[in-house]
Amino acid sequence: MTPSVHHTMGGVQINEKAQVINNSGKVIPGLFAAGEITGGIHGTNRVGCNAVPDALTFGRIAGLTAAGK
Repeated sequence: MTPSVHHTMGGVQINEKAQVINNSGKVIPGLFAAGEITGGIHGTNRVGCNAVPDALTFGRIAGLTAAGK
């Protein structure tokens, strides 16, 4: 066995539409994020067994938003 990183804390900030937010609090047009790269929902607190549902949910939201739906 070897150690590995399985979860990261923090990351880019997103809104409820999975759009990436810049340091000024504004949406970066055309940039979406989901999963462990984001820090919008759980921030610096790791909530066990939420990584997969979080990635699936916000991945779908990002796709729908990007498609204009």
